Amino acid sequence: MKWRENSLDNLITVLIPFYNPGKYIIDAISSIYAQNYFSWKIVLVDDGSTDESTELAKKYLVDPRITYVRHDENKGQSVSLNTGLQHIETPFFVQLDPDDWLYPDTLQSLAEEALKQPEDVAVISGNINISFEDENGQVYLSRIKKGRHYDNPYAFLLANTSIWPRCYRTAAVREVGGWPTDDPYGGRYVEDIRILLLLIMSYRFYWIDQLMLYHRRHEKNNTNEKDETATSLRSLIEETLVNWGDVYKPVFKYEDGYMILHGLEVNKDSQDDNIAEIITEIPESE
Repeated sequence: MKWRENSLDNLITVLIPFYNPGKYIIDAISSIYAQNYFSWKIVLVDDGSTDESTELAKKYLVDPRITYVRHDENKGQSVSLNTGLQHIETPFFVQLDPDDWLYPDTLQSLAEEALKQPEDVAVISGNINISFEDENGQVYLSRIKKGRHYDNPYAFLLANTSIWPRCYRTAAVREVGGWPTDDPYGGRYVEDIRILLLLIMSYRFYWIDQLMLYHRRHEKNNTNEKDETATSLRSLIEETLVNWGDVYKPVFKYEDGYMILHGLEVNKDSQDDNIAEIITEIPESE
């Protein structure tokens, strides 16, 4: 799709893959309607939901700006994102989880920044409000998490984090082949880190110092399949380091019950003798 230079029209799609989020899907979609940026589109990918969310989502289909696609069976997050990618017609898109929502100025700020950034910027992000909820949906802890710019692959890897919200350059995601699904779990886990590690090899990540996303942490998304996530993350990091030249090997540790990358140890087979023995952090570029 062609778009006018310096025009915010038809610039951003919000991609929402979902599987049994229940009533939370309403909050996600409603937050798009509440945006100060009006030229949005939505692609909903229903990954074989069996709860009320399917019917709740379908109520919005009277709006021509919304596309709905459904899998006959649950295929996982990466497959759902790749399905959605096929329906993106704008140069940028924002991935939104169905139990999160966007603050009203988010899409406007992302769209304005997207027009300013050169083509070597593949992802634009901001800050998030992480809220921890109990089984009754009551918030018992909330904190703001700020992002940062990334232009060094190892700096991103050592940060032990993702970035939110993720406003992707559509062409960049398509260039790297979309979300990988060739791991033992078919791309069901750490799909955000997988695509970001692919992109950071050739692109930069730009950060806006603005609160953009409300991110829920509740019992369902806090405890589900924790072991599989850790296993997937470990394998991903090990494979990534090999693909990046096999200069380092990872050093893992557990912190608050979660596995993290503690640092990078120089691979003794590496030919670069000028690298420090252990790296635990790479400062942000000036």
